[in-house]
Amino acid sequence: MKPIVLVALLALLIPLSWGCDGAPRLDVRTFNLEHRSGYEAAELVDPYVFGDREGAPGALSATPNAISIRETADNLDKIARVLEEFDQPIPPLWLRFHLIEADSFQDTDPAIAEVVEELRGLFRFDGYRLLGEALVSVAGGTLDSQDFSQRFLGTDESFSVMAGVHIQRPGSVRLDPIQLWQNERDRLLESSVNVSPGQTVVIGGGRAQDGGRAFILTVTAETG
Repeated sequence: MKPIVLVALLALLIPLSWGCDGAPRLDVRTFNLEHRSGYEAAELVDPYVFGDREGAPGALSATPNAISIRETADNLDKIARVLEEFDQPIPPLWLRFHLIEADSFQDTDPAIAEVVEELRGLFRFDGYRLLGEALVSVAGGTLDSQDFSQRFLGTDESFSVMAGVHIQRPGSVRLDPIQLWQNERDRLLESSVNVSPGQTVVIGGGRAQDGGRAFILTVTAETG
């Protein structure tokens, strides 16, 4: 009799997760996010949503602060655990930009001594000096992406850096596009770059519109 009882119990349990047509039962659950955007979360959990499942496709929709998912109960529980780990406060992050002039300078500028050797390996100029600096706060709280424009300090000339900022899941920041402007009308440089906390990246170089002076842009990501 024990095997008969076991089969009967299984027959009662199977309909809880499977429909009469053999397709799995799907539930709908909404996950509210406090620190990260719903669009970021949707990209993260998309592999857990089986939209091509025959007879019972999963579905996912996102808003700026939440995602709603139609999936099996066990997949929804997995997604809940992934989101609990993902939805954490974004630590403060600052981007420090250095505008460097490249020419035949003979003296080493101590303000950029840490990157001079790298610059010599990338460009063919005799010397480099710091022309200006810009500091931008790009993280903290809830953030998916943002744009900024910031003028350089330390120079009487008008230079500015503009960028679209995209916070990456591993903690890095993608600047895409990033542009260097002179006098708000002459674009000297346009590129894209990823930078992680504690890292300094040489974004690139450009020349003034008259073909004269050369300028190089670097960025350092700083926490705290």
